[in-house]
Amino acid sequence: MRIEVNLLSGQQLKATFAGHEIISDQSIDAGGGAEHPEPFDYFLSSMPLCAAFYMRKFCQQRDIDTTGLTLSQEVITPDEQNPYKKKILMNVSLPNNFPKKYEKAILASANTCTVKKVIQAMPEFEIQVVK
Repeated sequence: MRIEVNLLSGQQLKATFAGHEIISDQSIDAGGGAEHPEPFDYFLSSMPLCAAFYMRKFCQQRDIDTTGLTLSQEVITPDEQNPYKKKILMNVSLPNNFPKKYEKAILASANTCTVKKVIQAMPEFEIQVVK
């Protein structure tokens, strides 16, 4: 996938890909207007969104009602000496009528999230100037 980024006014940026646009901004402390999420916020939100997608698909395939199914994520920095090391904690709330026999399986479906798998595979990064 190719993603094109354009610089907008202030600290705003626009990413364009596959017919979609995402606008990011920075906090006021970082010189932005805080009108849109910061890039790191988009990154962090991609994980629970991805996990929730797989959980929904799991339920749909089994005709399980998803009303009341929620997922939240906490991002913890366990070592203040290494602020880039994060612990991601996802909390799943199941509906009262959710079948007990599927509790472990729905968590396993959340673990199939593509975003999580790519991060765990430790992608390689290369930045280069092109002419």
